[in-house]
Amino acid sequence: MSSRKDLKILIVDDKPNMRRTIANMLRQIGYKNIRDADDGDTAMKLLMSHKFDFVICDWNMPRMKGIEVLKKMRSDETLKPIPFLMVTAEVEESTVAEAAETGLDGYIIKPFIPETLHNQMEGILEKRKNPDELETKFQLGMTLFNVRQYDQALTTFQNILGIAPNSPRTYHAIGQIYEEKNNMDAAQSAYQKALELSPKFIKAHECLAKIYEKAEDSQKALKHIEAALKISPKNPDRNVQLGKIQLTMGESQKAKEAFDKAVKLEPDNAERLTEIGEAFLETGYSEDATEAFQSSLDLNPENIHVYNRLGIALRKQKKYNEAITEYKKALEIDPENEYVLFNIGRAYQEWGRKKDAIKYFKKALELYEGFPEAIAALKELGENA
Repeated sequence: MSSRKDLKILIVDDKPNMRRTIANMLRQIGYKNIRDADDGDTAMKLLMSHKFDFVICDWNMPRMKGIEVLKKMRSDETLKPIPFLMVTAEVEESTVAEAAETGLDGYIIKPFIPETLHNQMEGILEKRKNPDELETKFQLGMTLFNVRQYDQALTTFQNILGIAPNSPRTYHAIGQIYEEKNNMDAAQSAYQKALELSPKFIKAHECLAKIYEKAEDSQKALKHIEAALKISPKNPDRNVQLGKIQLTMGESQKAKEAFDKAVKLEPDNAERLTEIGEAFLETGYSEDATEAFQSSLDLNPENIHVYNRLGIALRKQKKYNEAITEYKKALEIDPENEYVLFNIGRAYQEWGRKKDAIKYFKKALELYEGFPEAIAALKELGENA
């Protein structure tokens, strides 16, 4: 990174007066290389096309909030390392927790003075430039974990505990290693120790919820996912996880409410709608699955997999004609998709229309010679492949 006063800084705020105020403050404390953006969309375009060394971003903006800018940056390997300072008037625990989870470097509360801005920026930059010994060791442990050198990573984290025995994130990292080594008892113990040290450690709650979910202990899974959501309620993934757990417990109305929250938080996420559809389908709520798959296709009408899943949901309701209509929409996209042709055959077979079923099973076999499911289906109907 270049010398601090030469850093290229991006200010993101929808209010022109606030952009000018922050820019003036930065000039007062010696920063000269400053650009600004009036919303999150513009900021992302600038970040993708220009090099920046620091981002100062408002929390509340139309179209794309500051937290969404942060999430997009942290999910991009090129933008991920850029320090991010959030400007906010909000100080609610859930707001701070959500930002911290996403990798926020710091936040500053309106109104503020140049000295406050200067101190925040210097603190962030100093920490980035000169991490302390424990931070260096922790990052080494995470690097070893990411390249699957689990035993070496475990030794590194255990050494950290020798120096700092009350580090909840170190216990959380150890739990992740044990999960990868398929030692769930040790993983569970490590996550629980992290929570003893820090009861509001969201990631430990989340990991325990997943372990209990896999163990089919829905009550304990529910307890931990609800605890995580109480701390940081605006997380769509956790709301989906909550809904899935509630479905397994037969609490369909509560599950729908959790799924609705997830969709409201990210209304344009087709993959999440598909995931919700799959959860409904797996637990026998085929009408709700149909609605979720249709909403997913509204956002992404080219996804053949979702047409197939929608067709299955409709067939479970004995809506064979509607299922075939959806399958044929998929064929318009990919006319030679043997799996869609096979599913049309299945729909006709379940509908009792034997000749049509045979026709489509044979079409599938023409495209995929030796298609085992199609051969078996034809045998069921007394027809040679």
